[in-house]
Amino acid sequence: MRPPIFPPPSGSSDAQQYLNRARQFREAAIRLPDSRSGEQNWPKYALVTHAIELTLKGFVFHSASSKTIPDEPRQHDLVGWYEAAVRLGLEHDSTLAENIDFLNELHRTHFMRYPSRAAGAVPNPEVIADQTVDHLLFEITRVVNPR
Repeated sequence: MRPPIFPPPSGSSDAQQYLNRARQFREAAIRLPDSRSGEQNWPKYALVTHAIELTLKGFVFHSASSKTIPDEPRQHDLVGWYEAAVRLGLEHDSTLAENIDFLNELHRTHFMRYPSRAAGAVPNPEVIADQTVDHLLFEITRVVNPR
């Protein structure tokens, strides 16, 4: 049987859909090794940082009183989306903010997606990325999908 051309209507909110998609990216990343051929497995971290972006957007869209987000951040700006979430009620965590700032540079630039010569040492997102996405998914799911 062939799949339908159009997906069935979703009963979930935009915020829930963002979280569901974030979990899919996170799940795909978990299956990948942290490093490959002697360097970080950059596709894994591209998936993880995108899951962070979607999770933050889920909180923002859940918490915003209208469909327009005041001072909506640019796409792929993890720091901007984190700051928007904090303005809308996410509890600020200085360690989390530092981690997001670190990961933002990797996510926003093309470094993870395209080979390039780094001027200095290449940052290792191994522990920070996993802890950050898992923390955000846990905390924001409690707000968007309270039980």
